[in-house]
Amino acid sequence: MPDLSQVLLLAVAIAIGWSLGRWNRQPRDSGGSDDAQPSTQYYQGLNFLLHEQPDVAIDSFVNSLEVNRDTLETHLAVGTLLRRKGEVDRAIRIHQNLLARPNLGGDQLHQVHMELARDYISAGLLDRAERMLKDLVQQSPGWRSTALRHLLEIYQDEKEWDSAIDVGKQLVPKKGWLRPGAVADDDIFRCLAHFCCEKADIAYATNDFHSARRDLKQALSYDRNCVRATITLGQLELDSGNTQAAIKTFKRVFNQNRLYLSEVLEPLHIAYRKRGEEMEYLSYLRACYEEYPSSSILLKLVELIDKHQPGEQAEVYLAEQLKRRPTLRGLLQVINFQAPKASDSARENLTVLQRMLTELLEAKPTYQCDHCGFAGHQLHWLCPTCKHWGRTAPIRGAEGD
Repeated sequence: MPDLSQVLLLAVAIAIGWSLGRWNRQPRDSGGSDDAQPSTQYYQGLNFLLHEQPDVAIDSFVNSLEVNRDTLETHLAVGTLLRRKGEVDRAIRIHQNLLARPNLGGDQLHQVHMELARDYISAGLLDRAERMLKDLVQQSPGWRSTALRHLLEIYQDEKEWDSAIDVGKQLVPKKGWLRPGAVADDDIFRCLAHFCCEKADIAYATNDFHSARRDLKQALSYDRNCVRATITLGQLELDSGNTQAAIKTFKRVFNQNRLYLSEVLEPLHIAYRKRGEEMEYLSYLRACYEEYPSSSILLKLVELIDKHQPGEQAEVYLAEQLKRRPTLRGLLQVINFQAPKASDSARENLTVLQRMLTELLEAKPTYQCDHCGFAGHQLHWLCPTCKHWGRTAPIRGAEGD
């Protein structure tokens, strides 16, 4: 099966051949020997391609084609092909050579600048890319939005959160610019909220609670459903001794995105316990579970029932709920209840089953990105694979929450 890069290169070769044919049909003032030179180099390139020498073929193709408005796209296609193959140095050379041509101008020149900036990003030359993208923002209205998004990615990778926020705010459309019925780009607001959360985490780590609280409230002004900001703000209130404020804040998570309720069950329990109000917490969890049954809520409920209510009420309640919605985590808890009361032989079997279920659950991912499908055991606010913010959440189902 042919390599994808060779297929693309063949397509480029055909495009160049078409361009050369068009070029040869155009009238020229003199009939010198240069007429045949481009075709010779083109056929040499085809020969190299057929003999599986794509690198040499690319050079021959590019040299065979002069740069003008009709052939620019072909040169850019070759540069993009090289960048995708990882040959960034050669892509940079092609795009730099294009910029040196005096017959390019206007939007075509800006297009080459953008491709060169992308080369620099791929090569890790972020300072050069940043300067070029800033120039495009100032000089090219048509490429402004694309340049700003690349700048946003650079500042995000460099963890320059203030700069990222400044760029993100430029991508937010002005109210008067939205067409009737149009909706603003929610992804930008989500990014801005998480950038503020990143700043808050830095302030929080140095016990600068004032700055952290300010950044978190700013995050919620960009995205009122930013669960991350609410969770961090609730933890901040808890650490500050404001247990009532912490409870109120943590409870917002259920209305923002109940998938993340499992992330606040333990700190919420701590806040209620410090106030001596565990029974109120138990009532709150019962209401949540009726509306949104999940393994995490159920197991926390069982823990509280087992602590505060006598007999086997916790075990009975767990068994009843598992009939309605069976899960592996719930089944493991049933075994934990049964094992101490079982006979020696039964206890041995239950211990084996307990170990197998534990290993199975530990092997299963607990979080998954709903954009790209990346899964793991840690909650990443920024997906490591697709680089989207706030798209990773606890997994639901019999093997999850």
